[in-house]
Amino acid sequence: MTVAAYVRVSTEQQREDGSHINQRERIEAYVDRSEYDGIEWFEDIAVSGQSANREAYHDLMDRFDEFEAVVVRELSRFGRDPLTVLQDVEELLQSDTDFVSITEDFDTSSAMGKGFLRMVGVINGMYADLRREQAIKAAERRKEQGLPVGRPKKLDEAFRAEAFDLRRKGVSYSAIARVIESKPDGPDEISRETIRRYCDEADVEVEVET
Repeated sequence: MTVAAYVRVSTEQQREDGSHINQRERIEAYVDRSEYDGIEWFEDIAVSGQSANREAYHDLMDRFDEFEAVVVRELSRFGRDPLTVLQDVEELLQSDTDFVSITEDFDTSSAMGKGFLRMVGVINGMYADLRREQAIKAAERRKEQGLPVGRPKKLDEAFRAEAFDLRRKGVSYSAIARVIESKPDGPDEISRETIRRYCDEADVEVEVET
């Protein structure tokens, strides 16, 4: 089965230096040694890892369930925010798509890779709890000062409830966004990051069948 290979360089100078070519060659060598059948390339050139305008990255995250694995040369190419990278990798695994970072020798198809991800997931949960506590305290301070609390919602209550229900069933954030956008009275555009934020704020998790 085909793998999705993601390549990114942050600057034009890196492009001129051939960094993206080096990434390609490293990934091609890895795939040649593996049992995968082929590669589809997703490349963001001269785009920061923290930019919201990574078109190839968003295309990949909309289509990752078409591939057996997502392969990068190193984790920093996939993103600069560790929390977002972790959440993305967890989303891939929920659709049975593996994630491989060659430099770090990180492969979620292995027992060690899955074990490491679970450990990081626990730390992520602790960090998310801390952020929620900080947000609650900040909201209480603003309320005491007579200032507005919270930010405008992009989705009404009915759409949020539908999004939460889909997420509990294991539907990806990208797919949920597409479902909401397809509704006759839905928003023209809503990002997967916004869907993820709503789910995080409401502590919505995928329900695993036993």
